[in-house]
Amino acid sequence: MNASGRASRRPGVRSTRGRPVRGGVPRPPRRWLLPVAMTVITAVVLALYFTPILGVRSVRVEGVAAIPEGTVLDTAGIELGNPMLQVDSEAVRSRLGEVPEIAGSEVHLEWPSTVRLEITERTAVAYLPADGPGDSGVRLIDATGVPFRTVPRPPAGLAQLRLGSDRAEGVRAAMIALTALPPQLRAEVTEVRADRPQNLYLGLTGGRQVHWGESGDAARKSAILIPLLTREGKVYDVTSPDLPTVA
Repeated sequence: MNASGRASRRPGVRSTRGRPVRGGVPRPPRRWLLPVAMTVITAVVLALYFTPILGVRSVRVEGVAAIPEGTVLDTAGIELGNPMLQVDSEAVRSRLGEVPEIAGSEVHLEWPSTVRLEITERTAVAYLPADGPGDSGVRLIDATGVPFRTVPRPPAGLAQLRLGSDRAEGVRAAMIALTALPPQLRAEVTEVRADRPQNLYLGLTGGRQVHWGESGDAARKSAILIPLLTREGKVYDVTSPDLPTVA
């Protein structure tokens, strides 16, 4: 208040007291917009899920060499025309896992209409004579010890497993030893003998033999064996990595 008792006014500012505010009464919020938007979104999702608007038009298989592509497609069970949103990736992977030759798989949805199946095949590192009723040939075994395919004759470069009574434990011990070897040395192994899983022998090309012993310390034994094989001999003993011998 100034000396005359009147409220001071700032220059350029006019009072609106007693005057109607321009623009009228503020509009209420449009509450109907949210329900409408949710209805539209729901309709779109239902249309995509239950109709072939975005249906599967193609299924592409990658990573197979020995497995027929038709086997993968039939096992995956993905029907053309089914909505992409109904493709159950976990169920597809589970079905593909029933194929012995498949070590793993990935299912990729590539919008708008393609499903890509990425397959990892098992790779043989050893073999066993086929022993089922009426079987002939050999059973290929991968690095995890899984027998996955029967073939008429063993491929070159694979080791034969000669096992005792405890076959499962013998395979496990043999795979630990084989997979510890570098690829170039593994290719020289012609057989792995495991009369007892705790006492392994590796037969090498040239009539050489490695007394491996138990499966423990596999990485250390492999590292010692590489320079040890440069020495003349027929039997290379790494059962005790601290005291390797050549005879």
